[in-house]
Amino acid sequence: MPAETIFTAVDLIGVFVGALTGALVARRFRYDVAGHWGLALVSGLGGGMIRDVLIQDGPPRALVDPLYLPMVLIAATCSVFFGRRVDQLKGPILVADAIALGDFAVAGCLRSIDSGLGVWPVVLLGVITAVGGGVIRDMMTGRPPVIFQESTLYATAALAASIAVVIAHALGSPRLVTFVVGLAVGALLRLGSVRYNWRLWVPR
Repeated sequence: MPAETIFTAVDLIGVFVGALTGALVARRFRYDVAGHWGLALVSGLGGGMIRDVLIQDGPPRALVDPLYLPMVLIAATCSVFFGRRVDQLKGPILVADAIALGDFAVAGCLRSIDSGLGVWPVVLLGVITAVGGGVIRDMMTGRPPVIFQESTLYATAALAASIAVVIAHALGSPRLVTFVVGLAVGALLRLGSVRYNWRLWVPR
């Protein structure tokens, strides 16, 4: 499978799940349809657009690829019409969010690697891609970003996924294997932190 096809598929999966979680937040705040669309947009596309602007390798993919905005629209529509049922599926939503986290981190790393960046920029942009949309969403709803609070591992899981992608790429792993490894590390670390209440040290 071509590398570009793998990257697009990885990115779109993350966009849909990220947009859906943003739209569900809008539903909990009782926002109107425009609010659903707005939070879905920033949650699904925010991190990737920040990544692409920082890389400066052409316009953000979300603005030139015709699949990105419809993916956000579908996610927002699911929240508007089926949000109550979806919101009750807390377990599946948690799993989907963990997958999206790892997915976004991998997508950010692959895009950075393709642009010829070094190891540390690749890791940094992987984390930014994974958490950027959520940070913007939280700021727009007037809440401190989740990644800055004492909570289960989120940005740390994205960091681990990014490092796993860099290592797999350095070892010459096929693109699909690199994707699976990064996704698994990020998602499993995130889910493990929720299951076993793993948290970072908070200075007192």
